[in-house]
Amino acid sequence: MNTGLTKHSLLAMDPDTRAFTLVGAFMGYFALLEAGINSALGEVLEVKGIRGAIIARNMSFDDKIKTLRTLVDLFIFDKAQAKNFDDLARRARKFGEIRNVVAHTPFRRSPKSDGVEFFPLSAASTLKFPDMDWPIDEFLRQIDSINETDNGLRSIESKMSIQRIAQALIQSPPPKGSLGGLFGLGEHLMKPSPVDGSE
Repeated sequence: MNTGLTKHSLLAMDPDTRAFTLVGAFMGYFALLEAGINSALGEVLEVKGIRGAIIARNMSFDDKIKTLRTLVDLFIFDKAQAKNFDDLARRARKFGEIRNVVAHTPFRRSPKSDGVEFFPLSAASTLKFPDMDWPIDEFLRQIDSINETDNGLRSIESKMSIQRIAQALIQSPPPKGSLGGLFGLGEHLMKPSPVDGSE
């Protein structure tokens, strides 16, 4: 685990400080996951910089996941890779649900464990107060899983780059006397990429 958090260092903290540190760490790593999803959306849409930031900023987390899954289904041609990215997107959506509970639920240092006791309330059809107590190990497990999902989604950039090179090789007609599409690749890749999808 490369989060900078260790159980040893956390146990050395005052329990109240530890509770806020654990919740803050979870929220911080979730924020990095969301930034990775924003990056993946921009990569598939070929929208970078300020345009990509504006699009991502005006979408809910759930909408980002739905959009990414649809784009992956349409634009990742390798079906095994597409399924892998879809699985990662669905995992990210589950983290979004957990994040909403963590972000909107009162908490305190746990009287039962070395972690945090949350006080969630469910009122969908009946009133419930689910038990939610996360020890340090559960926080570290959640953070590791978030990082793993984030890293997987960020790898879409390299996959899309390879796919675009393959498309260029296939679509570029070979110049007369050349041995194949490779000789037209440089010219094709130097063309500005359309932002709106039009040529």
